[in-house]
Amino acid sequence: MGGVPSTPRFSDARPQDTAEYLIATFVGEKSFPLDSDFWQKLLELPLSLRWPSHRVHQACQVFAQNNCNTRHLAKILIHLTQCLQESISSSGTQSTAYTKAINAVYISSVFLKYLIENAQSDNFDELHLSLAESEPIPKEFMIDQNIKKLVMHSVLSFIVSVDVSPQTYLLHQELLNFMLIAMSTQLLSGPSPGPKDVHPFIDAAMAEESSLVNSVVHRLLLNYIMRPRIPLNSASYSIFSEMNQPGVLQRVGSAAATFVLLPFNYLVSSSGESSRNQLADCSLLVLLVLIHYRKCVESDESVTDRSDDSAASDSLSKSNTHFSDNPYCKALENARDIEFGHVDIEGNAHNGLVVKLPFAALFDTLGLCLADETAVLLLYSLVEGNSGFLEYVLVRTDLDTLV
Repeated sequence: MGGVPSTPRFSDARPQDTAEYLIATFVGEKSFPLDSDFWQKLLELPLSLRWPSHRVHQACQVFAQNNCNTRHLAKILIHLTQCLQESISSSGTQSTAYTKAINAVYISSVFLKYLIENAQSDNFDELHLSLAESEPIPKEFMIDQNIKKLVMHSVLSFIVSVDVSPQTYLLHQELLNFMLIAMSTQLLSGPSPGPKDVHPFIDAAMAEESSLVNSVVHRLLLNYIMRPRIPLNSASYSIFSEMNQPGVLQRVGSAAATFVLLPFNYLVSSSGESSRNQLADCSLLVLLVLIHYRKCVESDESVTDRSDDSAASDSLSKSNTHFSDNPYCKALENARDIEFGHVDIEGNAHNGLVVKLPFAALFDTLGLCLADETAVLLLYSLVEGNSGFLEYVLVRTDLDTLV
């Protein structure tokens, strides 16, 4: 096993002192290998501990200086994937893996958000989402694995594989928060996507298999329609917040937290609105970010130049840019009403996989939420892109619900 920091005797130290020591070690200069006992101690911290916001900012600054050498962001993300895989195997029941997954995703979110907001390069080199070549690697992990793809696959797999329940609600919520943060790299790009734009996490999400993509769209829309209620004992996760104050994700007000597709608006401004459902709102925001992402790609076309008198042919290279297909947008456009067995006349479904939704419940939910611009954007996306939903809306006798 790897080395572990010389900590105060845990039996004698207060939990708060132990937490501060472990967090300080996490952001510090010393690098701990993946199989060090340090990671287990860090991820098993009690969920009820709190940390003042000014200390969070200081820790983020120190972390940004040291992460290039320690690669601790990459390592905690690897541990997050392992915890999520264990949680999926145990059907998300409360367990050690569940507690560690919450700690891993929340700690990752806080420091990832700071690194993205303060990135100096267009390709987000500051994230250092790879392990050093000299890093000792456990036998179950391969050094050439793409950590971004590994993380996004694990997060999306948990969301679609484990039902939302009072026991799993908190982890579902924190994973959606993490996705919004991870995909917020778009906010630092120019107004028009270019072929050189790099968005590590959302690009990884776009590369998923169609079966997982369809399941993700289905789950996010069901969360929005069903609006599962938050259990009283899981109101928030607060290791990085002050007593009786919102957590750090609700306190920040940076540029990356105030732009549409408004991925952070519910964190900064909506927490006090009792009528809102945080999991439903967050699910919709994640869905909107996914379906409206456009990846600009560059392709070369060979053209023949016949302009000279000798009619000699010269092959020239012409660069073309275009937007690649968005699989999440396609899944939404191909969604069908669960009440009817629609035949896919246009050949839109691939391999028989199609998202099936209760259009009636979706229509009613949109009608109740039209004061929210995100609901309007979803309605527009459905009416403009999904012919089946448009047809359903037009035959409703209470169309004024959407007016």
